[in-house]
Amino acid sequence: MILVLEPPPRYNTPYQGQVIEYVLPLAQARQFCKQHGVWADACAWKAKGVCYIVIPKGGPVKDLDAYRRHEKAHCLGWVH
Repeated sequence: MILVLEPPPRYNTPYQGQVIEYVLPLAQARQFCKQHGVWADACAWKAKGVCYIVIPKGGPVKDLDAYRRHEKAHCLGWVH
C-alpha cells in the first residue's frame, strides 16, 4: 500500500488565502509538476499569496484528501 506522507500537526491547518487546485490525470499531473521543477505525482507552490496545488486522479494513492493535506502544508512552509 502506498501512502502520502502526513504533514506535522503545525502544518496541517487551513491555508489562509486563495487555493487553486488542479486535479489532473496522473501523467498530466506529473508533467505539470515537472514544469515547476518537481518530479512527483503531486506538487504545490505559492505565487503572490495564492497556493497552487496539483493532485493526480487515477494515481497510486486514491485518497485525494491526503494529497490536499500534504500539498497545502507545503504552501504553509513545510519542507520534508
